[in-house]
Amino acid sequence: MLSQVQQLIVVGVLAGSLGGVAASMLTGSASTAQPSDQTTFQVVRAREFQLIDGTGRTRGRVSFSADGEPYVQLRDEHDVSGIWLGIGRETGLAVQDSDGKTRLILSVDETGNPSLVVRNREHQTRSFEP
Repeated sequence: MLSQVQQLIVVGVLAGSLGGVAASMLTGSASTAQPSDQTTFQVVRAREFQLIDGTGRTRGRVSFSADGEPYVQLRDEHDVSGIWLGIGRETGLAVQDSDGKTRLILSVDETGNPSLVVRNREHQTRSFEP
């Protein structure tokens, strides 16, 4: 089992990676070089953006939940494991394994209280709350 510090490092790396992927999805490139003063920015507006793989499957989505709150979802090639990041009653990040089981949840509830829940394959769960 990972120590609390190791778990927080894992969460930090995952959150940073997700941020990079989301930025790449929204900008259309992996780099974020600053344009010159002569470049004109355009705004793209939509209710949903989908990231489609070479076979036509939706592997990523930036959309709104049934409650009207924005979220980002990334799925593997088998549409099983993935990452979900969203805002709502509980704003947070959820990570699923290759079996589709949620193994990590980092969230902040309506009152601003954060929590971290990790679950291993034996369904042992640990929760961390300040």
